[in-house]
Amino acid sequence: MNPQTSPKLDPKLRPDSRAPLEAHWCRFVAWCTATGHEPLPATAATIERFLTLFPGAASAQRLRRHAIRAHHLAAGLPDPIPTVEARVWPRSDAPNQVAVGEVLAAIPKYRYPVGLRGRRDAFLTVLLGVLHLTREQARSSTPADVAVTSIIRIRGHIVPSSDDPVSCAACAVTRWLRIVGPVWTGFRGDVIHLLDPTRGTLDRHDCEQPVTGEWRRAEQLLLPLDVHGWARIGVTLSGRSMTSIIPTRRAAAAAGSPTAEVVGAVARQPSRFDGLSLQETYSELGATDAAVDAALARLAAVWGDARALDTDLEKAASESKQGLAPDISS
Repeated sequence: MNPQTSPKLDPKLRPDSRAPLEAHWCRFVAWCTATGHEPLPATAATIERFLTLFPGAASAQRLRRHAIRAHHLAAGLPDPIPTVEARVWPRSDAPNQVAVGEVLAAIPKYRYPVGLRGRRDAFLTVLLGVLHLTREQARSSTPADVAVTSIIRIRGHIVPSSDDPVSCAACAVTRWLRIVGPVWTGFRGDVIHLLDPTRGTLDRHDCEQPVTGEWRRAEQLLLPLDVHGWARIGVTLSGRSMTSIIPTRRAAAAAGSPTAEVVGAVARQPSRFDGLSLQETYSELGATDAAVDAALARLAAVWGDARALDTDLEKAASESKQGLAPDISS
């Protein structure tokens, strides 16, 4: 087996994509020939040995695996690289494991757009950290995979609840379902209203409140969000984004106890105008208007005095220069 007799890659590949793959494949074939290994079909052990002897950046190793896999599939052979279900959330017995509840409690739930992104990330945390779905399973979840009754199920898995509403996984799901419909349809005003902290509450379970069916309008549940809070419709949340979001949220929860969100009605500070009648209000406005006029007149007078002083200083400086005797050289 050599590069010239190996099966050709998919002709639909762009030339700039095919060239690097062919280069990595040729290197793999040359190494197999020199070491007495069979490149096609290759065993998983042979591929692992090759990647170990020729280390490189993660992107280079990814291209090498892609090239080897592509040539095997082009030859009608099974994939030689075993697929391992990538799970972003670590095992429950991993050292220094941060509990899912701690992560959910630390994620903001109100205010736009931090609450919007927080609710999306909390929903993702439930999918990966509670239900232990893979990234592909989480990415492909649709409203049809969710059942909201007295018990919430996603892909047949029951979403548990806990005593504390801020760390409850079921509450994290319903909080996201309340806004994902308006986010999908682009009704930003509705989303901002739903995330208004003065109308929010964190001392009761959101999962115990009725959830309208607007969330079923969204064709996908995990939406990519830009920095302004707009959703990218038709684009799935990438595995790389998930791999970035989850460790970031876990690190924030592990860093220490976060500042509790301030939600609920906000009382306005009282003022001396609160108890005025209509006539008294007009009188206060008239007095304020007169005070502003007096302040403007005073400001104009100060400005006039400053200009006059500047004129006098320039005149005095000019007369002083004229009064100086010229230098006489002996």
